[in-house]
Amino acid sequence: MEPSHETQQQPKKKASPFKIILLLLGSVLAVVGLGGLGWGIQTYRQMYAGTDISLLDKEPARSTFFYDRSGAVITELTNARMEYMLLNHFPKIMLDAVTAVEDARFYEHHGLDYQGIARAFYQNLKSGYTVEGGSTITQQLAKTMLLTPEQTYRRKLKEAVASLKIEDTYSKDQILEKYLNYIYFGEGAWGLQRAAETYFGKDASQLTLAESALLAGIPKSPTNYSPVKKPEASKERRNLVLSLMAEQGRITPAQRDEAMKEEIRLAAPAAQQTAKIYPSYIDHVINEASQKYGLTEQQILSSGLHIHTNLDPKVQQAAEEVYRNPDFFPEDKGGLQSGIVLMEPQTGAVLGIVGSRNPDPKFREFNYATQNERQPGSTLKPLLVYAPALAAGFGPRDQIYDTETDFGGGYTPMNYRKQFHGWVTLEEALVESYNIPAVALLKEIGIDQGLEFGRKAGLPLQEADRTLGIALGGMSKGTSPLQMAQAYTMFANNGNLAKAYAIRKITDAQGNLVGRETQPVLEPMLEPGAAYTMTKMLEKVVTEGTGRSARMDRPVAGKTGTTQLPDTPEFKDRWGNQIDGSKDAWFVGYTPELVAAVWLGYEKTNKDHYLTTTGGKYPASLFKEVVSRALKDVPVTAFSRPEKYRAYAGGRKRINGENAPKYAERTGESGTAKAAGTPAAPAAAPAPQEAAAAAAAGAQAQTPEAAGAKGEARPAAAGGAAKEPAGGQPGAEGTAAAKEGAAAGGASPPAGGDTAAGAGADGTGAGEAGPAAGTGGGTAEGTAPPAGSGSTAGSEPPPQTAGGGTGAGSSTQPGGDEADAQAPEAAAGTAAGTGTGATP
Repeated sequence: MEPSHETQQQPKKKASPFKIILLLLGSVLAVVGLGGLGWGIQTYRQMYAGTDISLLDKEPARSTFFYDRSGAVITELTNARMEYMLLNHFPKIMLDAVTAVEDARFYEHHGLDYQGIARAFYQNLKSGYTVEGGSTITQQLAKTMLLTPEQTYRRKLKEAVASLKIEDTYSKDQILEKYLNYIYFGEGAWGLQRAAETYFGKDASQLTLAESALLAGIPKSPTNYSPVKKPEASKERRNLVLSLMAEQGRITPAQRDEAMKEEIRLAAPAAQQTAKIYPSYIDHVINEASQKYGLTEQQILSSGLHIHTNLDPKVQQAAEEVYRNPDFFPEDKGGLQSGIVLMEPQTGAVLGIVGSRNPDPKFREFNYATQNERQPGSTLKPLLVYAPALAAGFGPRDQIYDTETDFGGGYTPMNYRKQFHGWVTLEEALVESYNIPAVALLKEIGIDQGLEFGRKAGLPLQEADRTLGIALGGMSKGTSPLQMAQAYTMFANNGNLAKAYAIRKITDAQGNLVGRETQPVLEPMLEPGAAYTMTKMLEKVVTEGTGRSARMDRPVAGKTGTTQLPDTPEFKDRWGNQIDGSKDAWFVGYTPELVAAVWLGYEKTNKDHYLTTTGGKYPASLFKEVVSRALKDVPVTAFSRPEKYRAYAGGRKRINGENAPKYAERTGESGTAKAAGTPAAPAAAPAPQEAAAAAAAGAQAQTPEAAGAKGEARPAAAGGAAKEPAGGQPGAEGTAAAKEGAAAGGASPPAGGDTAAGAGADGTGAGEAGPAAGTGGGTAEGTAPPAGSGSTAGSEPPPQTAGGGTGAGSSTQPGGDEADAQAPEAAAGTAAGTGTGATP
């Protein structure tokens, strides 16, 4: 058999499994790579498009300038972390120092320095830990301005994308300029300009080579390279920067060596940029700009505004001088606070504000002159009681029967030391600050009438204040010196209330008006004649009554006010008796040129921190000191008497006991005053619930009027002597001389009539005579009379006043609640009876 000629097929060589795996893996990688590249490009485009770098285009924050009423700059203020400067403001040596140490190839890369990244990666791999970073100046700008500080790969990716977009949008010089303005240099200094000021006390344009190198080395680690906290580390870092500059040819070796020898000389620590000049006033201006112009604090402090104010430097400096002197606050037990506002009554312009007694006031701290809400005590009486009464047709000589009265629901307000004075005129009740007459008068004219008047005057009265207790100043919310000063402008301004305003106008950085220029706003409240009558009554408060500490060599009118300590266990002595102290003390007064309101008290009243004074003493003294200094060299003028003014004194109207006879009549040689009859029943009492609310309001307010009125000083027991404190014993809130009784050497005027010069009362020397309507008992808190002189039962003599003669018969001092009195030098005669003064 022949052999076959067919070609036999050779068996195929099997592919190696390893090669197959490599082929498949390569194919997969190729596919994945291409897909991943596509995905990466797409992701980059999305991230690039979604990266917002517009923040870098925003207008940098600019300082706001504040001007006084004459147009002079008061202060410059900003909340910006940095002070933006153009690149050409910085010396070239500073720019070289920064780029040398932070980004040597800054002008060569496009946001990411790949060579720098590779070099940093190699150095870190070789050392085993991170010793070098690869961030460019552009990346640092992106991180500082656009991103959060989180340390994640995603954040680093965002940083890289943002850097590329920044480089596409801005020039290199623009990027460097922004970097130098926004980067942090430690010690609270953002930006190169602030850093130069903070560390060297100079402008950045004046930096030397050594100073530039030191500052350039800080941003890497502001904590570790702070020349303040770590001077040696800072110096080593500076020298490294100098070496890098020399290596890169930016300076010569000789310049490097010379700069390295230079010692670091830092300026004194720079104070934080705040309103160090007139801080209380500037704080109020910021608040007013926010409330009236709708500006945020950020806008106010960083928009380059020019705010023109009504501040009068002479008035402001007078207030600050007094408030810096601790001698005017002798009762300070630690933390005693006070606030004062001074206004121009004709316009409402706020001329001066001191909002605290803090020796080093902090920016935007609490302002006790404008933000405080305290019960004003008797300073409220002219606003809610007496002014509305004058508007309703009452006159100063109309009379109120001052006796214990239940106004319904158990509301029975008391005068000081539970004393009563019988028939008193409206004027006398105001001058002596009696409580019961004030409540009776408010009841007569109507609570709603009084509240409406008070609200029109700008007082923050609440629905809860609709009680008779509001007559005594027991506001549920309280009020501020600013609001009280504004309310009293009506008396000094012919019955027109002048709305308070501190800002005259605001312009922006380009000079355009922001909002409207403010004009005075006057609101008619009283007829000019009624306002002038009120002023004459309040003048007597200062010349004869509770506000004598405010007297000065020019016409002054005003009212004192005090609120007593809360009736709580904390303010009881070991026998359970109420501590004789005060929570708040006020004086609100005015001259023809100025109106001012003063508050005195503690932020938190407790058993260790409370007042032992009243509004007639230190607040009135503060008013006098500040206003007299503010008006130094200003000609003395009288209060303006309205044209065709016809005084309406009244005298026919009687309330709270229309048929009751005069309170006292003289009987016997002892001069004992006694009631000449029983007073008629008071007019119809208010609804029990209303009176109960009044009583509750009085208790809540803790005014001395409602909670047992308080006197300026502590009177001695009947016939006894009182201890005289240093500087003179304060007297009761009463007139300086007799208001009742015969006047030696002169005829007695009719009840409620004019005064006549004559003898003083309570054994003092002659003073101002008062209405001769018999005698009424009273307290006059002063020093005990000298041996052999007469004394007042349950009281002490008032101060001696100008004049001569001695008391005749049984003249007495009508009691009041407070006034500063000096010890009498001579006294004669006797007086008997008891009386109570109300705290203002």
